[in-house]
Amino acid sequence: MEVAGALSIFQRSQSLYNVRYTKYLGDGDSKAFTSIVENKVYGDHCSVEKLECIGHVMKRMGTRLRCLKTKMRGQNFLTESLYAEEID
Repeated sequence: MEVAGALSIFQRSQSLYNVRYTKYLGDGDSKAFTSIVENKVYGDHCSVEKLECIGHVMKRMGTRLRCLKTKMRGQNFLTESLYAEEID
């Protein structure tokens, strides 16, 4: 559904509003951007650049760091004080 919606928005933008979206802000785990690039919605002469939402990047990195912390418990290993200030 997300893929079809994004593709539809990009395809009709030029005909309805005379606008081309050159930047795509995504959450990193969607296939919508891939679909837009593969379908070449604006032809070969105009490309779309992907931007990452920093909130989603921080969330994914924080989750992975917390998992790593539980695997590496013990003295002189990864502790919460090393990463908690940056994530929270």
